[in-house]
This record gives sequence, C-alpha cells and structure tokens, in this order.
Amino acid sequence: MFMGAEPDTEWLRQYPQLQNLEDPAWRQALRHVDIIDVPAGTTVFRPGDPCVNLLFLVEGQVRVYMSGDNGREIVLSHLKGGDLCVFTLTSLLQAADYSAAAVTEQSTRAATLPVMHFRELFACSRGFQDFILHTMAQRMHETLLLLQEIAFEGLEMRLACYILRHTDGIEGAAIELTHQQVASEIGTTREMVSRLLKEMEQRGCVRLKRKRIELVDADRLETLSSGSG
Repeated sequence: MFMGAEPDTEWLRQYPQLQNLEDPAWRQALRHVDIIDVPAGTTVFRPGDPCVNLLFLVEGQVRVYMSGDNGREIVLSHLKGGDLCVFTLTSLLQAADYSAAAVTEQSTRAATLPVMHFRELFACSRGFQDFILHTMAQRMHETLLLLQEIAFEGLEMRLACYILRHTDGIEGAAIELTHQQVASEIGTTREMVSRLLKEMEQRGCVRLKRKRIELVDADRLETLSSGSG
C-alpha cells in the first residue's frame, strides 16, 4: 500500500474521468490504493460477503452473475478494464453485503480502495461523487435493459440476438462456448438452448460442433432475432 511516496497512478489510464481529478481528497485517497493480481477462475465475491474495497478493474475480465435455488445461473455483466461493478457500488453506498457473485474469467489486475477511504472520499470530493453517480446510472441502465430483454423478448429472439452480437453478424464466425454457458448468459436452461440451437441448425442459420456455434446465415438469424421468423 502506498503511504509515504507518491503513489503509482499508471492504472488510472483506464479511468480518464479520474485521471485529471486534482482535489486534495482524491490525492489523499490515492495513497491508500493497492494493486492486486487475481488468477483466472477466482471467486471475487459471493452473495452475503461484506464489501471491503472498491475495485477498479485495470486488466482482465470478471463475470458477475446470480444463481437460483435450482442451480440455474444468469449472467448480469462481463466487466473489463475501466469498468466498475454496480453491485460493489450499491453495497458500498448502502453498507450492505453483496447480493450477487463474481468470478475472474481471465487473469485480472485491479486497484483496490478500502471502504473507509471510499466513504471519506465520496463525502469530500465532488468530482469523485460525480464519477460514481454517473457510473451507477450507466450500469443501472444496462441492468434494466437486461431485465427488459428477459421479461419481454422470447427465448428464441434472445438466443438469436446473442449469437449475432457475439459473432458481429459475420458468417463463418463462431462462439466458443458450451450450451450450458450460453444458457447462463441468456437466463434459461441448457436443454432449452440445445433444442433451439438444433432448430436453428435445421433452418440453416448455424452449424453446431462441440463447444462451438458457428454463424452460417446471418440474414435468416436476423429474421429470428426480430421476432418475425
């Protein structure tokens, strides 16, 4: 942890809104930031864990998800360098435990600010307040879009949109995931995903291989994604 010497702020390149923040509270808080490296496959937090740090993701990728009592999962977001987790922010601001889980999908580097210094900084720095509130609003909007998609769009539409989004609509491009992983991403069961993918393959939209979904006909899949298939 940085205490006496001027702290290393190279990680702030990922957070341009904070890079030029010069108020005294922010400069003081930077002295309490530590850098951690976390291996892939590490659980970052789980429901019921206390939130002890604000995590600024610098490198890598983190999957945030919720699990039901039946074991099904739904992925809420994939965080990368420059992102903050909305569940971490709400836990810090409410002094509440986590309500979701997160795991590193790649080797990950993060800058950590202990909760005590986060609260002091949030109380004293208008620039930091603006950054946090803007980030929360953006992340909440993304979460609402996800809920809207789950509540109002058919499963076939969601699956078609997911494939098009993750192949960029390029025929011959592929998603390297199991059917269970895709099911977690769109909030359903592996059996439903497998059945729908088989139907899409029979229509000539995709080609299925082990842990691989290849886009064959983008126009046909686009028809399904619009709900007119």
